[in-house]
Amino acid sequence: MSSIITEVSLREKIAYGCGDLSSNLMWGMTSSYLMFYYTDIYGLPVVAVGWILLTARIFDAFCDPAIGYFIDRRGGHVVSRLIRSLAIPFGLFGCLCFVAMPLSPQGKIAWATLTYIVFGAIYSCINTPYGALGTMMTRSAQDRVDLNAFRMMGCQSGQFIVSLLTIPAITWLGGGSGMPQRQHGMAIYALVLAVTATVLWRYVGRICVTRYPPLPARHPPAVLLRALAWNRSWWICNALVFLQFVGLATLYGFALYYARVVLGGRAELGSILLTVATIMGFGGALVCPHGVRHLGVVGTAMTCLCVQVMAYALLFLAGGSTPFFLAAFSMLTLAQGIGSPLYYVLLAHAIDRGRLMSSANTAGMAYSINTLVTKVSMGVTGFLLASFLSYGHYMGGADTVSIGLKHWVTAGFVWLPLGSSALQLVFLALWPRGITPLPETA
Repeated sequence: MSSIITEVSLREKIAYGCGDLSSNLMWGMTSSYLMFYYTDIYGLPVVAVGWILLTARIFDAFCDPAIGYFIDRRGGHVVSRLIRSLAIPFGLFGCLCFVAMPLSPQGKIAWATLTYIVFGAIYSCINTPYGALGTMMTRSAQDRVDLNAFRMMGCQSGQFIVSLLTIPAITWLGGGSGMPQRQHGMAIYALVLAVTATVLWRYVGRICVTRYPPLPARHPPAVLLRALAWNRSWWICNALVFLQFVGLATLYGFALYYARVVLGGRAELGSILLTVATIMGFGGALVCPHGVRHLGVVGTAMTCLCVQVMAYALLFLAGGSTPFFLAAFSMLTLAQGIGSPLYYVLLAHAIDRGRLMSSANTAGMAYSINTLVTKVSMGVTGFLLASFLSYGHYMGGADTVSIGLKHWVTAGFVWLPLGSSALQLVFLALWPRGITPLPETA
């Protein structure tokens, strides 16, 4: 038995992290600010916003499996080329999502729907190969933990930039706080982020090396889906990721509303919350590999989820007390930061075990469906949150806040993700015993 040489350099790990940094400069903008942009800057009705978010995810149901099947058919060598080719379209349509076209009310809804759907499709086609890339770069269990830790640090760095700069940037770039000025400022800001994201994706495709690319698979889709259907751990991963993104979507999509409605602050307070979340999440990603060494992947994940459940309960008990709220919020986001890389590690383990069960190469399809699950989760959660705002009769820019609206915003920000965290503990308890990282020897 000879040890597998660790071939993933620090430069490659940083480059791999740049992929999620790029994603979260644009996709993070849509997660954290798109609903706020639609309701408070572009002036779309809340009900229409909910349907836009849901419709885009239904369309993605066709894009994710298609790109996964394409990767499996062409083989792993196509991954880096896909990332480089889609870098410019990713930035372009991410920017267009935040360009306020001067149209009729129905035209605005159509424009918002079209740009978000196209951006989501391009995101599917670039993020699925990016997700599969990690398993093709190394077979070392520790390297995979490190790669996904860098990935989460890139994710949190992107969120940090978006959270810290967005609100002040759109006011400064637009030259005022009125709706036309904010629309102009948002468009310029989105353009800057889009250019940066494009450059970063090109860097990922050029630096990261696919040392273990799967060979082209000629199996029909039915064979690939049948192989996945028998992979119990892959099903558990999808359930965990769906519930994880319920929590992330509520945190990043509803923080601005919670800050304004429940905490009684302005949009700037919501920006501070998002900044705190990204700082703690970044710190959590740094701590994650150390936690795995002591508790293992599943043990670390379960510990983080228990902390999250307690933190959500403390958020509710905090009420309108901002200091108490910030303490509980910091605890919550630190636990999320530690746990986030582990979902991808578990998925990699599930795919590796699937290779032992079937000769069919299902890596592309497995990652594409998993990516689809994350976006369906975000779409369903976004629809629910928009519905909560509608039930509470939310009006963008209104000075008065009703008790009913506070209850609905609390339900969306606290109770919905608390339930998703508790359910994740149930699914982790079902994780097959003996499913551990593959050995680092061959």
